Amino acid sequence: MAKKTEKSTKTEEKKAKKVEEKKTKKTEEKKKAEEKPKKAEDKKTAKADKKKAVESKKKQAEPTDEELEDIDEKEIENFEIEGLDMEKLKTTVLDHVAKRGDDGMFQSELWKKLKLSSRDGSRLALKLERQHLIKREKILEDGRWTYKLKIAHVPVSTQSIESAPCLICPVEQKCTLEGEVSPRTCPLIEQWVLTEFANSKKTSKK
Repeated sequence: MAKKTEKSTKTEEKKAKKVEEKKTKKTEEKKKAEEKPKKAEDKKTAKADKKKAVESKKKQAEPTDEELEDIDEKEIENFEIEGLDMEKLKTTVLDHVAKRGDDGMFQSELWKKLKLSSRDGSRLALKLERQHLIKREKILEDGRWTYKLKIAHVPVSTQSIESAPCLICPVEQKCTLEGEVSPRTCPLIEQWVLTEFANSKKTSKK
């Protein structure tokens, strides 16, 4: 009888132990399930913080347009970007800026298009300004001073030259500044200039 009671007690203890283990396991699983989204959220927050820190560091490392102004003249004159055809790059810049006409183009926008750093872009802009190819207009944008680029001279197209009346003028040989036939009084030249001016305005609006 004593043995049966002892056996029954042991069985009950085992059952109780198993029930307790199950409860502990369930509690741990519940805890893990609760912690999982929290860990994911923490990871997401940490990633966002890291991205912000990198952007902030990049912004601090990147000089402002004003800081880039203090550049040695010789450095601007001899400025070149390794691996790039500078003449081709110059033509591309002038083409982009000319298309904006009188509105101009923010230099930061242009550098993004051409995939240039602000340092290289600013040196290039200064070089083109020194060559009287573009004008830079200082503007306050989003609390920072920056520059708008505008074309200094509208490029003359070969099509424009080909349509010049002087090339087919029958009295071109008699044409002089003070003569009876003069470019100052020529109605054909006047009409050509007005037409070309109207065409250049249309192009700049596109």
